[in-house]
Amino acid sequence: MKVTNELSSGLSSLVELNGTILQQLRIHKNMVGLWGYDKIVNIITTQKQIISQLQDTLITFMLKEEYNLDLQNLAKLNIGQTVEEIFVSDRAMAANCYELCNKIYLITNDIELNKFLEKISIQQKAYYSLMNQQLELVRQMGTQLYLATRG
Repeated sequence: MKVTNELSSGLSSLVELNGTILQQLRIHKNMVGLWGYDKIVNIITTQKQIISQLQDTLITFMLKEEYNLDLQNLAKLNIGQTVEEIFVSDRAMAANCYELCNKIYLITNDIELNKFLEKISIQQKAYYSLMNQQLELVRQMGTQLYLATRG
């Protein structure tokens, strides 16, 4: 596949964003783990594992296409200081990744890459929805009761 500058830039941005998401999830997982919210740790750990696998696939694809990667850049982390802030910042990262995948999808004609971008988009949309659900539970139950059920 011929990698255009626009596609090259988009894929680089996706690698950077996924790397940022992985670091943010790692920190958030450790924070809620220290706070004793094991059920939230499980949610974040599952997402982190999925993103890690997708990132590995993306990097392998780019290497196979002989694209030179710069894996040193990350975007700004948005580390929440409360469980609600964690959900909001993780939801925002999922939305950003979903939007970026859709933009890249529109500029490539590669069927394999498009299927992969769809897979990432579906996963990020699902995580975005899960974060919305958790925030709605916090709103309905109140923070203290919600957290009491997450240990």
